[in-house]
Amino acid sequence: MQTLNQNLFLLEDNPLSSNRIVNFLEKRFSNSLTISTFINGENLLKKVDADTAIAILDYDLKGEKADVLVLEIKKINPKTEIIILSSDDDIGIAIDAFRNGAKSVIIKGEQSKRELFLTVYKILNYPVKILVEQFGINKILAIFIAYFIIIGIVVLIGMNLLK
Repeated sequence: MQTLNQNLFLLEDNPLSSNRIVNFLEKRFSNSLTISTFINGENLLKKVDADTAIAILDYDLKGEKADVLVLEIKKINPKTEIIILSSDDDIGIAIDAFRNGAKSVIIKGEQSKRELFLTVYKILNYPVKILVEQFGINKILAIFIAYFIIIGIVVLIGMNLLK
């Protein structure tokens, strides 16, 4: 199933890890995501806007705290879904991340790619899932309705900006 192309920002200070994550996501969501990578929070925050759908943040950044970045991203765009990647399985990290507005905390390891895939997939397909499950609509019709609604919202916003 394809969804509208959405912006995903990845904040990872390790280039090797960043490339692995980008390659993994591009293979699975190439038609659904536009992926941008950042090595520090300052540059990421400069690019976050109303079109930022998903932000994946490495919790273990040098000199920066992902908790603070989650709050800053949510100030700019409260609808951005934030995923935290951490090599530390400290429950306090997860509690703070969720409290600040993160959608998910994924511990790096064997299952992290699978969890990342499932989390991003759920985020991208949420409107269709709601239409299918809550209203019993056929999946193809649900995709059409979701596109129609999203395009309508974009046109409405565009018309209001032109006034």
